[in-house]
Amino acid sequence: MSTRKYLAGLLGAATLAAFSVQPAAADTFRFALGFPSGAPIEAGKKYAEAVKEYTNNRHRVRLFELSLLNHSEMSEGINKGLADIGYLLTAYSPSDYPFSNMGADLSMVTALSNNIEGQEGYAYSGAMLEYIMLNCEECQEEFNKNNQVYTSVVSTPAYVMFCNDPIDSLASVKGKRLRISGAPWARWARAFEAQPVALPVGEIYEALSQGVVDCTFLSPTELTNFNLIEVVRNITTDVPGGLYAAGGSSTLNKTKWDAFSGEDKEAFLKAGAVMAAQITYLYQEQATADLEKARARGINIIQSQPDMLEKSREFIKKDLEYVPQFYADEYKLDVNRLKELSATMLGLIEKWEGIIAKADIKSADDLRDVYWEEVYSKIDPSQYSPKK
Repeated sequence: MSTRKYLAGLLGAATLAAFSVQPAAADTFRFALGFPSGAPIEAGKKYAEAVKEYTNNRHRVRLFELSLLNHSEMSEGINKGLADIGYLLTAYSPSDYPFSNMGADLSMVTALSNNIEGQEGYAYSGAMLEYIMLNCEECQEEFNKNNQVYTSVVSTPAYVMFCNDPIDSLASVKGKRLRISGAPWARWARAFEAQPVALPVGEIYEALSQGVVDCTFLSPTELTNFNLIEVVRNITTDVPGGLYAAGGSSTLNKTKWDAFSGEDKEAFLKAGAVMAAQITYLYQEQATADLEKARARGINIIQSQPDMLEKSREFIKKDLEYVPQFYADEYKLDVNRLKELSATMLGLIEKWEGIIAKADIKSADDLRDVYWEEVYSKIDPSQYSPKK
């Protein structure tokens, strides 16, 4: 054998050996988020890091910010595998998720207590996780039918009123055009003899600046997320209350999930706990900062007068009893079962308000640990969202 052939043979053997010890390339999962920036994107980055860590680099996540799917496309996009993971807002597909959305539509109960003021979202995220993942078989089936797996929550801070004029009394709100974020807030507006207006969040800036609406109900985070800080002149902080919790911030395509090993399923649940904590904590952190920015800009930050606050609380108490009937009528569902689930969710909200009141939450990691201990650790990954 010639020296050239001998060296070539050695080189070939060495190359094969090198390839044989290299780890398999990591799978990359497409994570669609219908936001250009802000807390959802920052939370998504932490989720991607967690997936990489918990799967020992077997899987990675690539974020698509506002480029792969928008909010209205998200449910179908996850279902069909256009995205492997999606920041799903179930309120955009209400007929597909009535049982899950009902749990979210009870959020105005948080306005009846100020035991955890500024941490309402922490508690509601915990309650929604426990409701959907451990207590609501119908919720699981909703995701199943859409070829999805629920692994995390969406929950904003408490809703306030962004207005052109000061709104703090029964007289001042009467007849006003109020942009609402869902059915409970529409009913609230009518109870105050105001006119509810449905508009996509992306159109609120122009609507407020041109006087098409007088106010909008949103979390303080939207002051900077949608630049509303440029047009809002007055903020009423203690009404209407409630928050947005209709969705799953890291919802997986079920076909992908079904192909996972038990080890990978556990890893993605751990990453889901990270996402739940990050989005909830970052939203509240941003809300606090945005209110301070508003105050620094000279925006008038006020609280409602006693007559308005009392009427709001009276409305909420009555409306909480009506929510199950609304869903039964709207989606032709068993009202007795809905009442059972409503009672379960209200009990979970009270439970989680107690948990958060006692917990010393100083970081998103602290919140993650609470969610893991109270919810995720009670799930058998191999049995969660089983194959049909």
